[in-house]
Amino acid sequence: MTVGRGQIVGFLGPNGAGKTSIMTMVMGLLRPDSGKIELFGAGGASASARLRMGYLQEKPSLYPEMSAWSYLTLFAQLHGVPTPRARVQDVLDKVGLASAADRPMGSYSRGMQQRASLARVMLHAPEFLILDEPTLGLDPRGVADMRDIFREMRDAGTTLLFSSHQLAEIERVCDAVIFLSRGRVIASGSPVELLPEDSLSEGLVVETAEPAANVRARLATVPGISDVGAAGPHQVTVRMSDPPGSISDRRAALARTLIAAGLTPLSITARQPTLEDLFLTLAGPHPTNGD
Repeated sequence: MTVGRGQIVGFLGPNGAGKTSIMTMVMGLLRPDSGKIELFGAGGASASARLRMGYLQEKPSLYPEMSAWSYLTLFAQLHGVPTPRARVQDVLDKVGLASAADRPMGSYSRGMQQRASLARVMLHAPEFLILDEPTLGLDPRGVADMRDIFREMRDAGTTLLFSSHQLAEIERVCDAVIFLSRGRVIASGSPVELLPEDSLSEGLVVETAEPAANVRARLATVPGISDVGAAGPHQVTVRMSDPPGSISDRRAALARTLIAAGLTPLSITARQPTLEDLFLTLAGPHPTNGD
């Protein structure tokens, strides 16, 4: 697998695929049985390479009795960061912890602890940042903040590799994704490259005046309909067994079918495939346990 410089790369796969193992090998914390790792155009995780990297574990450890300010100041000094006070203030502002910087981190919520951990790995401005479930425990506002931070770091030249099970978030922020299964890369590329160009193959979303449960029951035996799924209180996803070619033709054919079945279609739109669809297809029906 290759992670291009200056990209945000999502690392995906079912539990047990080997994502965390690979991340720890890249960081030099686990020795590979075979193969090789190249970092910055040279060998593996040498001492000089590690100084240019950052690693946020899925369950990072903090010193609960320390304030975020003291904690970050300590690590800034360990990294030899110039003007550590200014840098600590900068990362606290970026992760939204400036107002809580003097509180013991043991009093922080899970999301605040995650922000403090991210601030720590940002201190020395790493060229390559590895993040294992970086948005775990964050509320939607926190996730949006992290998205902005990742993009800002990418635009400043940092390469980011992160694993997450929040596939919608990866789809929003990543330049490329890598799918891993049983220790092997099974797909890689940009989201646009990996998702089917013909989104119509994923069916259509229909909003009706009737409740979705009634619609599903009524369409279950209608000729020309191959599959009906629930999408909302008054929305269903519909696949046609022999659909016409264009989106307009498909909408018209489905509208006629719905009306003939005594239903009232309010809107018919194409269902866009997502990384979740691709993940479920590639991962298969029996993911392994553990990671």
